[in-house]
Amino acid sequence: MVIAGLPSRRLEHSAGLGWQSVQAAVYDDPPVTDAFTTEVPELLLVMVTEGRYRIESRHGRAWHGAAYRPGSIGVTAPGNRSELRWRAAGAGPLRSLHLRLDPGLLPDGGTFPDALAIDDAYVTASARALHDALRAGAPGVYADSVAQGLVAHLAHRAGAAPAPSPATPLGAADLDRVVAHMRAHLAGDVTLDELAALVNLSKFHFLRMFARTTGLTPHRYLAQLRLDEAAELLRGTELPVQRIAAMCGYASPARFAAAFRRAYGSAPSAYRRI
Repeated sequence: MVIAGLPSRRLEHSAGLGWQSVQAAVYDDPPVTDAFTTEVPELLLVMVTEGRYRIESRHGRAWHGAAYRPGSIGVTAPGNRSELRWRAAGAGPLRSLHLRLDPGLLPDGGTFPDALAIDDAYVTASARALHDALRAGAPGVYADSVAQGLVAHLAHRAGAAPAPSPATPLGAADLDRVVAHMRAHLAGDVTLDELAALVNLSKFHFLRMFARTTGLTPHRYLAQLRLDEAAELLRGTELPVQRIAAMCGYASPARFAAAFRRAYGSAPSAYRRI
């Protein structure tokens, strides 16, 4: 994911992680730039992760600026053209997280904020969660769930989000179909797109209906299924812990052990001996 016109070097990106509703990348930014123009069709959110900048934007003839530090965020509405320039306000590297969010996550359309700087605790926390998810290689079902909430929040902030109707629960047959698919793919990535397609719903409506039915997001429900399966394998087989971790969708034994300890109060090897 390279944004046309951006004079920065990409360090990390979400390609290959199965993320459907958001594309994420971390960039190493130069200390000084000439003015450049960029435009993307998605909702673009940029958060500074390292360094301090003085960033300026121009619409028409006048330049407007803002001081950025780690955690500062700017938002560009879908399709808006931005003319930007910046200068470092100190020593050290300058790095930023770029999130390209699917505006179609809002079911009935809407408008979004377009701001050089936005001060919103929810937006900052969501961006940081996606930054951590990128570094951890989190599955698409998690990233898509965070993106859903972030897009809805930004639209609500702009005063354009339609009032949601009360979510209805999934029918028993639909829930069984979704859960069976999760169980069949515990070792791999499971995306929000494929789960919603199983029951012919949009991602937005599926997410709300699944949560209404189970009390959990799809990501949390899948995580619980994986841990339940791991517990069964630990008690019922002699398979190595590393093998069980892989069978249950964990990229490393360390991540598996940490998640298992949080859920069951003991390490996998100790649980096997109880």
